[in-house]
Amino acid sequence: MRHSLYRYFNERKWADAFLDGEMRFRSLAYFRDYENESEDEKVRKDDKEGNLVFGPPEGLLINNQTQGTSGIRPGFRMESRTKQAEIFVLCASRYFSDELRDRFGAVACVEILKTAAFCRRIQQAIPQNATFFAGKVIYYDPSQGPEERWALPDLIARSKFKSYEWQREYRFLFSLTDALAFENATYRLIRGDLEEAPKPEEHLDFQVHAKNLRDICRLHEF
Repeated sequence: MRHSLYRYFNERKWADAFLDGEMRFRSLAYFRDYENESEDEKVRKDDKEGNLVFGPPEGLLINNQTQGTSGIRPGFRMESRTKQAEIFVLCASRYFSDELRDRFGAVACVEILKTAAFCRRIQQAIPQNATFFAGKVIYYDPSQGPEERWALPDLIARSKFKSYEWQREYRFLFSLTDALAFENATYRLIRGDLEEAPKPEEHLDFQVHAKNLRDICRLHEF
């Protein structure tokens, strides 16, 4: 069974450019810091982009190997952060719906009919040294254990809180560095929910010039 993917656009010209093979990948850091005074901020911004969080409501069990002690620390959580400026992402949805159209403010949508072929077009267009991944986003509750995702930056980059589950997202991502290598993440313990200042210097984009996509995509206008 074929499962299509969908890219929503708030201007028709961007949908046409996409069909011509022009794709703008943005760094995870761009979406982490996304700032806009409109409702769009609540749709696209996620200050936990590229950051896996584990924080049980009762607190985090911490083992102090130096002192040989262990105990629950209320208010503490663990984070696994990828190199958010070095991982570029293109987002799509697995659903075609009025809700997504309205929440994204879309006037057009491109349906990607052949995901495997679409991935090949991307891989042919990005530099040969790039590391590429694609797959569904995993939605999770921070009280849940992260399982094997701590060590896999590509899965961290495809993990989001359950509050974003309505997007039913599918992601294409790549890096030109070792940012997607096994265990290439920064681990830290924090207390509370820290507010971190945006880092505009990390808001990078990468324009991918692929082959024409009209043979594997279809345009929908609203």
